Amino acid sequence: MASKIKSIQEVKIPDTYTLEQSAVIPEIDSFALALRHKKSGARVLFLSNEDNNKVFSIGFRTPPRDATGVPHIIEHTVLCGSREFPAKDPFVELVKGSLNTYLNATTYPDKTLYPVASCNDKDFQNLMHVYMDAVFYPNIYEHEEIFKQEGWHYELNSPEEPVTYNGVVFNEMKGAFSSADGKLERFVMNGLFPDNTYGNESGGDPANIPDLTYEEYLDFHRRYYHPVNSYIYLYGDMDIEERLEWMDQHYLRDFPAIELDSSIPLQKPFTRMKKLETEYAVSENEDSDEKTYYAFAAAMDVTLDVKVCKAFEIMAYVLAEMPGAPLKQALLDAGIGTDIDVDFCDILRQSYFALTTQNAKAGDRQRFYDTIHSTLQEQVKQGLDQKALEAAINAMEFKEREADYGMFPKGLIYGLNTMKTWLYDDKMPYDALCFQDTYEFLRTQLGTGYYENLIEKYLLNNPHAVLVEMKPKKGLAAEAEQKEKDRLAAYKASLSEEEIRQLIEDTQALKAYQEEPSPKEVLEKIPMLSREDIDKKIAPIYNKEVKLCDIPVMHHDIHTNDIVYLDLLFDVDDCREYMPQMSFLKTLLGYMDTASHSYSSLDTEINFHTGGIGADVNFYRLYGEEDACRVRFEMSTKVLRSKLSEALELMAEIMFTTSFADEKHLREVVAEARSRKKMSLMSAGHQAAMLRAMSHLSEVDWLTEQYGGYGYYQYLALLDDHFDKEKEKLQKGCLALLHKIFQRANMTISCTADQHGLETLDQELPSFLAKLEQFEKKADIDRPDDVMTAFTREAGQKNEAIMTPAEVQYVALAGKCSDMSGIKKGVLDVVRHLLNFGYLWNEVRVKGGAYGVSCQLIRNGEGFFTSYRDPGLESTLEAYRKAASYLKSFETEERELLKTIIGTVSGLDTPKPPASRGKRSMGIYLSQIPPEILQQERDQVLACSQEDIRAAAAMVEAIAENGNICVIGNENHIKEQKQLFDELMTL
Repeated sequence: MASKIKSIQEVKIPDTYTLEQSAVIPEIDSFALALRHKKSGARVLFLSNEDNNKVFSIGFRTPPRDATGVPHIIEHTVLCGSREFPAKDPFVELVKGSLNTYLNATTYPDKTLYPVASCNDKDFQNLMHVYMDAVFYPNIYEHEEIFKQEGWHYELNSPEEPVTYNGVVFNEMKGAFSSADGKLERFVMNGLFPDNTYGNESGGDPANIPDLTYEEYLDFHRRYYHPVNSYIYLYGDMDIEERLEWMDQHYLRDFPAIELDSSIPLQKPFTRMKKLETEYAVSENEDSDEKTYYAFAAAMDVTLDVKVCKAFEIMAYVLAEMPGAPLKQALLDAGIGTDIDVDFCDILRQSYFALTTQNAKAGDRQRFYDTIHSTLQEQVKQGLDQKALEAAINAMEFKEREADYGMFPKGLIYGLNTMKTWLYDDKMPYDALCFQDTYEFLRTQLGTGYYENLIEKYLLNNPHAVLVEMKPKKGLAAEAEQKEKDRLAAYKASLSEEEIRQLIEDTQALKAYQEEPSPKEVLEKIPMLSREDIDKKIAPIYNKEVKLCDIPVMHHDIHTNDIVYLDLLFDVDDCREYMPQMSFLKTLLGYMDTASHSYSSLDTEINFHTGGIGADVNFYRLYGEEDACRVRFEMSTKVLRSKLSEALELMAEIMFTTSFADEKHLREVVAEARSRKKMSLMSAGHQAAMLRAMSHLSEVDWLTEQYGGYGYYQYLALLDDHFDKEKEKLQKGCLALLHKIFQRANMTISCTADQHGLETLDQELPSFLAKLEQFEKKADIDRPDDVMTAFTREAGQKNEAIMTPAEVQYVALAGKCSDMSGIKKGVLDVVRHLLNFGYLWNEVRVKGGAYGVSCQLIRNGEGFFTSYRDPGLESTLEAYRKAASYLKSFETEERELLKTIIGTVSGLDTPKPPASRGKRSMGIYLSQIPPEILQQERDQVLACSQEDIRAAAAMVEAIAENGNICVIGNENHIKEQKQLFDELMTL
């Protein structure tokens, strides 16, 4: 049977399919087959190659007709049991017990995708089976409780209590609608497309979700979840003929094709730009002056023109994203906002270009537009910076060829890219993957006026546009909350005594349904691997210590397609008290002028020659030592080996000649950094709450929080609010830090490349070191530390809340167990997995309605719990505290324990691209973790027993009982439970 095919002659396509297209795609080293299933009409795209991290996805075009969130609710619910796998949550069972490298589902504005990935053939086939059964034969028709749990339901526990709403999607979207940036993005898109599907919120508006009836929800599934409306994608090294036969025999042949029009009609173009206004919520105590958002967005029918879309991606960067970009700088110079953002969206039937600014004064909407318009006119007249364009092309092509998507399999990203065109034109299934001709074309258009003509046509002379002003409003969140309460009170008042009694019974029945576990025989229908399918060995460690120019170098000898991943690490253990300033310094490097370049031209040089240069601070906990870590300031680049000389030249320029003298630009960077940190605190509050709760446990945790949590945000707020007072100290302090950090005696190098890459580094390093030595000679060894801002840790337990206008919470609890005797460190991974996808999932997500929840247990005895978009607060903390009781009485069948072990190993064995394998190896070296300890801990995972799990309950109990609380979220909810906290703060 055919696998890893290179031509059409190598595969025999089953008679049940029609071959529509085939092609070699050298950019991704794949052979593509576009097929159609004859009976059902299902579309199939196969990308055959040697990648063993196989990907499967089935997607459907799902245009919403309103804002009730029906596509989103269906996405959640079809994975809650099906014909062949009737367990209540097969998705979680797969997470718990498969070797998947990716497992998820996502709702977009016009499509819903169900992707999975695995390196194990048997596991991959199991995942395909469960997912195809889920989408075609879900149990949603038999159990209305699934709709209520995942979508929405009325909840009433006694006649005296008020009626409330609950449901996972309902609470998820409450969190999503609490984000000002998210609200603006939705408002812009809905404004551009008022008459087609994009005028409706596919995720669901919390105000509209309760309008969705169970029958309407089922009708949507009946209509759109048919193979004729499906897009099936397979990628990797697998038996093509076998998979095609299997899909036909098990599913596709059961569905005769039907007439279904799910196409997305184009929005009729506007005859003139629309001016729109809306509001967003801010906290009662928040300063709302100069907090207005403005947006300009233009729609364009270019999605199916891959070259134009790529041109706009490039222009978005050059015009508004790169440091000193003309649109960005013009708005900053005009004083219209402090944080400029740009987005070119090409994943919809109609693309759009959007430029936004935040932290602006009210009443500046027209000036915002005039500034954009005049700047674009000037760019067209004088021509765009051609070198900046070429550098942006180089950088984007480097990224696509590198295909390093971190934790996401590259086959998954390729699949998402295919949907940019395939969803809207059956004849374009893989056009977005063939990028070589596109980049060559775009280079030939440099200097021809091509880019300027696109600006004129689609941005300057395009009436299909919106100009938006979004103002802050105090009390808006409270108003929405009161409206919801009034709506629910009116609903309750309309009920008879019998109806109220029935609602209480329905609430109890749903809880009983949620609490009842799936029978053993049902759970066993979900396919599972065996112990023999699990690799017994830890992943390889690539560490070979050498010396180049008398500098210690850790060489990670890995094939990288001739890319060198280079990290210059500097010991900054004696700079710990300056952590927030050091964190901001890494933002400034590469974003300020140097001796040879302005910050704008510097960015162009970086993109022209490299795949990127950046700075970071990392913490490496020392194995076996209490509260000890190595802190390293790291300068990193990724670059083709032939360009390593240029990369090191640019790194030296940034490290040794950066100037902090430009007060105006420094002020802009401070304001932008604060704005973006605040956005991340709002959108990823679970992380910030966890870091804050952890920060009171140890110095290492405190440093981590000062580096990237709420503590760092407080430092940025100090700089922003008192810039004139702080600027001199900031400027001198950053220069002093550079001289403290960049010293040859403090330096170690991490090089991920093959032997040729190491040899090239050996040739180019002397020139860099000569510049470092010159820099060291300039240092004022008597430079006083009072030019730097020092911070000290306040030890001790502390419970804190950070109030925001969000309608939900992020609830964290972190603590430490001082007595780890009798607890196997490897078992902690199993316990974490067991709690995350068992106890916590059921208590906080299924019953509590939170969108997400997780915990982590660290080998030094520390640990935390944190929730995501959570309607609960005290109830969630109570669930955390009962986790130990669950573990103490833990008892299960051997099969269920094995499932948990397999799922744990899946998390440990996620395939890593070359750069990540190098970083993992370096982290092991710097943390001084003996490889035999890592193997011992893996052995403990594989041999984990129920007794081992019960023994870990003591650690979880200590964490929960003596831990610190941090909650980020709804102002009123926090104030109602203020007795839980030592301190209340407002973001």
